[in-house]
Amino acid sequence: MGKPALIAVGGGGLSGAAVIAALTGSPLGVVLVYLAPLPLLLVGLAYGSGAFGLAAAAGLVMVLVMGGFTAAGLFGGMHVILSWLIIQQALRPSSTSADGWQPIGHILAVLTVLVTLVLMATALGGQGEEGIEALVGETLATVAKTAAPGLDPAERAALVTRLAPMFLGFSAVAWLCMLIVNAGLAQSFLGARGRSRRPTPQWSAVRVPAWFDWVLAGAALAGLVASGDAAYLARNAVIILLTPYFFVGLAVVHVLARRAPMPGMVMGIFYFLLLLFFLFAAAAVVAIGLAEQWFGLRNRLPAARPQGRKE
Repeated sequence: MGKPALIAVGGGGLSGAAVIAALTGSPLGVVLVYLAPLPLLLVGLAYGSGAFGLAAAAGLVMVLVMGGFTAAGLFGGMHVILSWLIIQQALRPSSTSADGWQPIGHILAVLTVLVTLVLMATALGGQGEEGIEALVGETLATVAKTAAPGLDPAERAALVTRLAPMFLGFSAVAWLCMLIVNAGLAQSFLGARGRSRRPTPQWSAVRVPAWFDWVLAGAALAGLVASGDAAYLARNAVIILLTPYFFVGLAVVHVLARRAPMPGMVMGIFYFLLLLFFLFAAAAVVAIGLAEQWFGLRNRLPAARPQGRKE
């Protein structure tokens, strides 16, 4: 067994171990599960699809032996399949892009569509007689009763009522962002050491492909005209489909910050406010991303001033 194969098996084992640690309920395991895709992505971006397959198989075997079929299914569905899609798209050449590889915006769009379809299929497969939203509410009520037994029943019911309408969408967004962050970390780590098969994309230039705008528009229209489970799924789909625009908005903010007198301080303040007022700040960033996508804000920004020049 060569060095790449040994690294692949080791990476898959680390990924599986992170999932097993989460199943134990330990606080460290809860943190590690968010990094479970990272070893798989490192192996795939450095050594290609074959090595990724070996890493995925090693991780699946470990989770299956230690956690059973259900845990292995979750590991495969939440980490392996989507990580594989990222690798397949990231390592696919493109004759239309400047660097000869698939643009990062295209990868974001394809990944987001897949996550949306998986969510909808899962929700439809588990729907009850009272509808998907009612089932989500019942599940949240059970979880809330277990996690916060001291909470007043009326307050618990009010919390469930607020969370249920958008819970699936925001859960999928958290899952999607986890994958994107892990992919970015893996590519940056490998690119800095000259081990990645493709050049590190320029995040400040990210742009969603035009066809994705129509997907978002279709989901939004369905949410407005449909009813029942279809409307519920469409609304949650819109939340997920807005995720790539959030990253486009972040790119615009970074471009603006680089043109400020003290860009490091500007970005520090921005991310502090983003964490402090996340929902409102994230909505504003998404709006910036949509405006960039449709009106090209970056092309309308004034050129950066030369360093050291005073006006």
